[in-house]
Amino acid sequence: MSAENINIEKSKISVISFCLNSGAFLRETIESVLKQTYKNYELIIKDGGSTDDTLEILKEYPQVKWVSEKEYGDNPILDAIWQSFYMSRGEYIIFLAISDCIVDQQWFRRCVETLDMDTEISWVWGLPQNITEDSKIDKLWFAEFLEQHPPQKMDFLSYWLATGHFVESNACFRRSVFETCFPTNQPDDPFRFHSTIGLNYRLNTMGYIPFFIPTVSYFGRAHEHQLQQIRQNLLDSIMKLYDYNRIKYRKEFLSEKIIHRFRDGNSKVIHEVGKNELRDYRKKVLMYRLKAKLRRDLQKLMDHIRY
Repeated sequence: MSAENINIEKSKISVISFCLNSGAFLRETIESVLKQTYKNYELIIKDGGSTDDTLEILKEYPQVKWVSEKEYGDNPILDAIWQSFYMSRGEYIIFLAISDCIVDQQWFRRCVETLDMDTEISWVWGLPQNITEDSKIDKLWFAEFLEQHPPQKMDFLSYWLATGHFVESNACFRRSVFETCFPTNQPDDPFRFHSTIGLNYRLNTMGYIPFFIPTVSYFGRAHEHQLQQIRQNLLDSIMKLYDYNRIKYRKEFLSEKIIHRFRDGNSKVIHEVGKNELRDYRKKVLMYRLKAKLRRDLQKLMDHIRY
């Protein structure tokens, strides 16, 4: 096992990541973090025993904390994420796939200012943009949110119940909330092979409050041999489970079978949705579902015209 530059000072933000033979993308990802204007952060990378030039590249960056050690078992990525988390000391957590890049050089500053200012908010998110394997900019997801923001804070629940919208690496979480909601590598955790889906499901059903920051926060890179390609059938089945559980939660919530409780960043319940509020929730959920259907139908029409 190797380690570099482990310092004992507590950072405001911990960026945690994992890699295995990722030398092709590693330097670009690290540089995207180092370009942040906000400097009170740490970057932690758990390497799974790379045999390419990954370790040589890591040694070029003394400001990066890293450990190289092979993981065993059927889900090494999740093990690596938790290992990097336990190496971290930050108040806020960003987890970043090693092939992706942070785009907005003000992203850390925006996250810290928002979370410091409002203790009700547990996580903040921005927009993702695709990038090709050879670093060409591709599709920007949910570009309409730059002009017309999605529902904020408690109002986001209705939108999530209707659409299942989830974020991946383009978010920043309070440490305790991340630790509570991020899937563990236990056999009985249904989301352990698609941790971001499980994280989003738990954040929303447990009532942790989000806030959208209108910026393109990161690039998500599509490349050969990534998890989405290797385990496509497994990921599809977990997505179906995510949608099934979300719809079940929606039905039970709107029919008064369960009570939804909102929590602040310290996990304290700050609001319990009363029966007198459910009529408004039903209207909003229906509206968002209709809008989402119209958007899908329009996209199908545009694709048909294009091809």
